[in-house]
Amino acid sequence: MRRIVTASYEDNILFLASALTFQALLAALPFVLLSLAALGYILHVGEEEVARLFRDLIPSAGPEETDPFRQVERFLTGVRESRGRLSVFGFPLFLWFSTRFFSGARTALNEVFDTHESRPWWKELSLDFVLVLVALVLVVANTALTVQVANLPWLSRFASTISSFSLASLLFFIIYKVSPTRQVRWDTAVVAALVAALGFEVTKRFYVVYLLEFATLDQLLSNNNAIALVLLVVWMYFTACIFLIGAEVAETYDLGRRQSEQRAILT
Repeated sequence: MRRIVTASYEDNILFLASALTFQALLAALPFVLLSLAALGYILHVGEEEVARLFRDLIPSAGPEETDPFRQVERFLTGVRESRGRLSVFGFPLFLWFSTRFFSGARTALNEVFDTHESRPWWKELSLDFVLVLVALVLVVANTALTVQVANLPWLSRFASTISSFSLASLLFFIIYKVSPTRQVRWDTAVVAALVAALGFEVTKRFYVVYLLEFATLDQLLSNNNAIALVLLVVWMYFTACIFLIGAEVAETYDLGRRQSEQRAILT
């Protein structure tokens, strides 16, 4: 623990986490645009069908001017009509900022693992692009699994937690294994991935509790929702810190393994 704390201070992970959080926020904005565009294509039906769907599934909550569900209905209709523009602007921006995010993660991991980038620029860009695709596939897989297990009577929450933790561990393992310039052993990457995934799940649970207990849907502009937005940034920062701490734990684990092997050779 002392070595992890000392190495974290020497590697200045708080500053590195701030940089990763800023890059994640830049990537999150076009990701929201792409998500809305995908929602618009899913809802590629007429305006009357969308309105009828909401009238059948959701009862009225009051006058049309103040009914929050009517506002959601109008919002979804606008998304359906703007899906083309959202795709045009969202895709290139997301591709650029997401690859920059993984480039920043690669630089931060090189700092933690005490190595320097020596790969050609085209290999770096290709690696960042592949990691973006892997992250998107795992996010879609996690969403699909969550929807599939939602109908289970009492295993839904447990199965959702297991699937989320497993896919997060897999994503972190891939990042720790292939991002640094130095060759990282698989067991070292597993240790780092488990630490990061566990910390990610714990912090996510705290944030979800606040959203469920205090955030509101009927009034978007409220103090609770503003605090939720601030907490989102804080949660992303804590996640970045946990991601780098996982790398520090793995580096310490790898150092202890090498020292044990050296002692075994000497004896």
